Amino acid sequence: MKKALVFISIILITSLTAFCFDWPQNEVSKKSFNSYFGQNRGGILSTSVIFSEPEEVMAAEDGYITAILTDDSDDTDFFPSTLGTAVILAHNDDLISVYGNLDAETLTLKNNNEHKIDAGAIIASSGNSGFQDNHGNLEFMIIDVKNKSAINPIVLMPRAEEEIPLSLSGIMIVSKNNDYYDINTYKTYTSGLYKVYFKRNPVAAPYKTSVSINGIVVDQLSYDMITQENNKLCIIGKKKYTDADIFPNENLQLLGEVMFTPGRATLGLSISDMLGNVKQLNYNILIK
Repeated sequence: MKKALVFISIILITSLTAFCFDWPQNEVSKKSFNSYFGQNRGGILSTSVIFSEPEEVMAAEDGYITAILTDDSDDTDFFPSTLGTAVILAHNDDLISVYGNLDAETLTLKNNNEHKIDAGAIIASSGNSGFQDNHGNLEFMIIDVKNKSAINPIVLMPRAEEEIPLSLSGIMIVSKNNDYYDINTYKTYTSGLYKVYFKRNPVAAPYKTSVSINGIVVDQLSYDMITQENNKLCIIGKKKYTDADIFPNENLQLLGEVMFTPGRATLGLSISDMLGNVKQLNYNILIK
């Protein structure tokens, strides 16, 4: 029964702007998260945001109880680690919200599908029941059931005044043969298809990344949702990039893919956060 309730394959959502939720914890700021949506969790794209401090957990919107999970077995890609004690609420517009790593002894709800929850109602305190052993931090996710998409919760929430500053550095160009080139060392490349990576932030993830050639954007990745292709979690760019594409190792994260054609070119790179803060770099390269 649990897996029927929990496992959801995911595809593209068409609109996010019609929905509005509140944060499930108070006083959200740039220091409120241990991990952003789309971060690297053991080589897998995270479909959750993970809070940094243990607090009371509140319903993010009016809804109904779909499930209360109290065991710790789960082996799906969608939930790559156990949620521990968790509550799943159903909302209007075919959305569900998931509250994981709760303290079972503080649960205020009963497993009753007819039980309505008001926005702001206390669900429980965050606990140590999930994969975050000895860390009482809420794991929170939002899913569009109709379109079967994992949505970045930050898209639907009131904006924090600041976000963790992003850094665009450590740029690596990677060939189809998996050869790595530090762009600060190598300025000449053979024509062909390459992936471009930057140094990953251990907590924050960008909202958008882009790659351009001579001022024309050739690829742009968006972290407003996570989809699924052939049972693998993906971020959407000019194609669907799997978690292995996004995170080739613990240190790098994908900016995008680019085809180098012979001649001199300006390679433009950018990352932006949810507030529209942008970091940009340009490199003059020679392609043979």
